[in-house]
Amino acid sequence: MKHIQIRNSDMAWHIAANIQFPPNFDESKQYPAIISVHPFGSCKEQTSGNIYGKALAEKGYVVLAYDASF
Repeated sequence: MKHIQIRNSDMAWHIAANIQFPPNFDESKQYPAIISVHPFGSCKEQTSGNIYGKALAEKGYVVLAYDASF
């Protein structure tokens, strides 16, 4: 997993995100990708990242899970 911040000059804050990678990830290869958004009242560390993100990464997807609080 990699922690990143998405920066946008139009916004007053940065968006925190995690990227989950498939096992044996190889940067020279291409992978299908999914953006996973958590349900209301949750955060990226809960359902979208730690549950769905990990499961989808195990299936071969690169998964971006971000905090959609704002």
